[in-house]
Amino acid sequence: MMRQVAVCLLSCLGGITAQDHPFRVQTNVVQVPVVVTEKNGRNVDGLAARDFKVLDNGVSQPVSVDDFSSGLAPISLVIAVQTSGISLPALVGIRRIGGMIQPLITGLRGEAAVVAFDSRIKWLQDFTPDDGEIRDAVKNLDAGPAMDQARMLDVIAEAAERMQERKGRKVLLVISESRDRGSETTFQQAMEAVERQGVEVFGAHYSAYATSLLTKPADFPVAYSPPTAVDPLDGPEPPSTIDFLAMIAEIGRLGKTNAVRALTRATGGSDYSFTREHGLENVIERVGVEVHSHYVLSFPQPGNAAGVHRIDVLLPRHSNLIIRARRTYWADGGDAH
Repeated sequence: MMRQVAVCLLSCLGGITAQDHPFRVQTNVVQVPVVVTEKNGRNVDGLAARDFKVLDNGVSQPVSVDDFSSGLAPISLVIAVQTSGISLPALVGIRRIGGMIQPLITGLRGEAAVVAFDSRIKWLQDFTPDDGEIRDAVKNLDAGPAMDQARMLDVIAEAAERMQERKGRKVLLVISESRDRGSETTFQQAMEAVERQGVEVFGAHYSAYATSLLTKPADFPVAYSPPTAVDPLDGPEPPSTIDFLAMIAEIGRLGKTNAVRALTRATGGSDYSFTREHGLENVIERVGVEVHSHYVLSFPQPGNAAGVHRIDVLLPRHSNLIIRARRTYWADGGDAH
């Protein structure tokens, strides 16, 4: 059944609108993940390089295309899970999604690692292609002694560093509250870390208060006292289409209130909220769809390209299709590597 679900998920994608996303490139090749859908949200397959036109700061670039059918690079996935005491209700459902990781996200060629964070950062499983080891690591997640500490920005920076030598696509899935609690790493440092390593960040966030109200007492092995202060779910998603320069300022502002959402917007991923177990299962399915529905466009980085560049992705012969793509990248000065 799970394999059937995976095949279905990889063949369709809900309606997604175009967004602006900056990312940082340190090689001579710029890679731009792109999702193309019909107006009804159905994913469009079979496009070739000749169908796309890519502009870098208004200048047309020679482009090559990889897609799911032609065999995209294998995925290295880090699953970072908040395990502070306040997260215990959410962990009841999180422990059950380990079996979804390989069929829906990494596939047989990819590898996943699992890390828990509260007042400490604990790697439960290093990168492995073994479905059983991934399942066991997620199943054995346990709430730590610290009630409300969650070093989210620290673990994001550490995960990016651990992926430095990984080949192929790098994906980070953060399952946590939307706020950081006690990191030494700043938001800007965390963003720099994921940009420099080319990591695409996805978020699955929850309200500890709301989750505790929906969890059955029988799910807990010991007595549990829910949070006493209301911790509401986040407000509406900010507008998806914003001015090129204002977008950078918006990401910085958002990082002060919702670090996960800001990082997903900056790296081209998505952020979802959930409260119940089935809500999280839906999030994992949607992340799997997004990861595997990309065309990856590549073009050589222009010389003397340091600074922010605007990317426009067009389908001149298919004006009725909807494109979602990163719209900016940052090229560092000096020799590429």
